[in-house]
Amino acid sequence: MDKLQSTTAAPLPVRATMPVHKTPTPSAPAPEAAHAAEQFETLMALQLVRSMQSSLDGGNLMGPGVAGDMYSSLTEWELARVLASRTPMGLKNTILQQLSEKEKRP
Repeated sequence: MDKLQSTTAAPLPVRATMPVHKTPTPSAPAPEAAHAAEQFETLMALQLVRSMQSSLDGGNLMGPGVAGDMYSSLTEWELARVLASRTPMGLKNTILQQLSEKEKRP
């Protein structure tokens, strides 16, 4: 029995196994809010692109017909996504700022 007790090592250090969750501060919005604001900005850019495209004579960059409508719709979505991601429209920042101000109020 003495042999067994002498070969046992010192107890292992206790480690916390529960993850620590940080609540978002008003200056750092929740990722869900930032993503929703980005999507809203993309939808606004899409409305701008569709409005510009409807001002064309044919109303479509890709030509008439079902295929033209389908490719035109895909082109509009991609152009809106690129515009919203690369051109600061300010909508995302305004939305996030108003959300953070709302969180500050009691």
